[in-house]
Amino acid sequence: MSESQRFHSLDALRACALLLGIVVHATVSFWPGFREANYPVSDDSSSATMSGLYFILHIFRMSLFFTIAGFFAHVLLERLGPWGFVKNRLRRIALPFVASLVVCLPLIAFAYIWAQRQLGITGHPNLSPPIPDPQLPPWGHLWFLYLLLVFYSLWLAGRALLASVDRRGAVPNLVERALGAIVASRAGPIVLATPAAVAMYYAPWWIPWQGIPAPIMGFIPNFPGALAYCTAFGFGWFLHRQTGWLELLERDWTIYLPVAATLSLVSMGLVGASPQLHVPDMTPLVRGAFSAAYNVAAWCWILGLIGAAVRFFERPSARWRYLADASFFVYIMHLPVSYLLSTLMMRWPLHWSVKFLLIAGLTTSITLLMYHYLVRNTFVGQFFNGRRYPRNTTATSVPSTSPG
Repeated sequence: MSESQRFHSLDALRACALLLGIVVHATVSFWPGFREANYPVSDDSSSATMSGLYFILHIFRMSLFFTIAGFFAHVLLERLGPWGFVKNRLRRIALPFVASLVVCLPLIAFAYIWAQRQLGITGHPNLSPPIPDPQLPPWGHLWFLYLLLVFYSLWLAGRALLASVDRRGAVPNLVERALGAIVASRAGPIVLATPAAVAMYYAPWWIPWQGIPAPIMGFIPNFPGALAYCTAFGFGWFLHRQTGWLELLERDWTIYLPVAATLSLVSMGLVGASPQLHVPDMTPLVRGAFSAAYNVAAWCWILGLIGAAVRFFERPSARWRYLADASFFVYIMHLPVSYLLSTLMMRWPLHWSVKFLLIAGLTTSITLLMYHYLVRNTFVGQFFNGRRYPRNTTATSVPSTSPG
C-alpha cells in the first residue's frame, strides 16, 4: 500500500470502534446494582444482559481504537514529518480535546444532578473507582484524547532519543522482525497480552470485571491501563511500517475471532455478567486465569477484527467514509446526549430493552444530525475533520488525518 492510499478497511473499523461507544454507554443505566449503590443515572428497569453486553464490548473496543490510532499516527508522521505531525495533532486532537471538555462535562454533570433530584439521592455513590486515589482533573469519556496526546509526546521523544544512539535503526528493525515472527506464527495474542495481564494481576486495587482500567482522571495515567493501551498503540505503529502483516491477519481472522469469543465467555464465566463495583475476593489462581483470558481475548479480537476488516471492507465506500469522518464528533458528543436521554427515561414504565434501543437509536440519530448540519460544512468541521466539506457533496478519497 502506498503512502497516499487511504486505508479504507481500517477507517471503517475505527468508525465502528468509536460508534460502539454509543452502545456501550447506553447500557450503563441498566446495570444491576447501580441503583442500590446510590448511582444517580440508574434506571428503574435493570438487566444483567446489559452489563454482560458492556463487558464483552469493553474487552476490545478501546484497545482496538488505540491500535488503529498507532497505525495512523505513523501514516501522519511519514507524510508530514515530525514538526508537521506535532502541529497536526495539536490542531486536530489537543484543541478539540480542550473545547470538548468545556462543552461536554457540564452537560454530563447536569444529567447527573437531574438524576439525583429525580431519585432524591443526596450522598455519594457507593462505588469503588477503577483507579486508586482518583485525582483531578476528571477527563470523563474524553480520557482517550488525553492519553493519545501523552502517547504522541512520549513516542516522539523516545523516537528522537533512540535515533541519537541508534542511527542505523537496529532496535526498530529488531522489534519489527520479532513482531513479524509472532504475527506469522499466530502467537501474537499471547505475547502482546502478557505485559498488561501481569500489570493488572499485580495491581491490588484492580477490579477485574471492569477490565482494562481506563485512565479517566489525573495527569499521570494509571500504569496497567497506560501499558495496555501503549502496547496496542505501538503494535499499530509497527503495523503501518510492515503493512504486509495485514495479509497475515486477513488469513487468520477466522481463527482469531472464534478464540476471542470463547475466551470472552470464559472471562465472563469467571466473574459473572453482573457488574462488580468493588475489588472482589478472588483466589490468586482465578485472578490470574481471568487476567490471562481477558487480555488474550482482547488481542484475539483486535487481530481478528483487523483481518476481517481487510477481508471485507478494503473497497472504497462513500457510506463508510462518511461514518469514518463523523465518528470522532459523534463519539465526543454521544455521552452527554446518552446520559440526558437515560435520565429522561429512567422512570418511564417501559421494559429495559425498549429504553435501551431508544437511547442508543436516538443518541446515534441526534449526534449524526448534529454532525451533518452543524459540523460537516462549518468551521467546526475544520476542527474535527481538518477540512470543511461543501454542502451536498461526499468525501473524496484522501489520506486519513482523523484521531486514529
